[in-house]
Amino acid sequence: MHTIRRDGWTAADYDSQQILHELGHRDAAARVTRARRPRPVRRAWRALRTRLHRPTAAATPAAVIDWAAARAAADAVNRGDGEAAGRIIQATADPHTTAFAAFRFIDVH
Repeated sequence: MHTIRRDGWTAADYDSQQILHELGHRDAAARVTRARRPRPVRRAWRALRTRLHRPTAAATPAAVIDWAAARAAADAVNRGDGEAAGRIIQATADPHTTAFAAFRFIDVH
């Protein structure tokens, strides 16, 4: 059996490990450690969703989608670079609509 590193664990992590152990999981610490791994695509997804729901100053009735920017932002999200995706979206004429369109191109696994 290998040693599991527990750097940065919180009390909730230790509680989760104890509960999993009591339920009979032999690899409880490994499961908690795996659950704590960073998920860049999920973080980028949340960043885009936040930008999408941010109120705009003046909504245009006939929004024009910048499809090239939407694809570029989705590619950035798929790479795990949420900040780049946000910059791409914010540089468009209608960030709200373009961010919504970018969701079509995000790979979710």
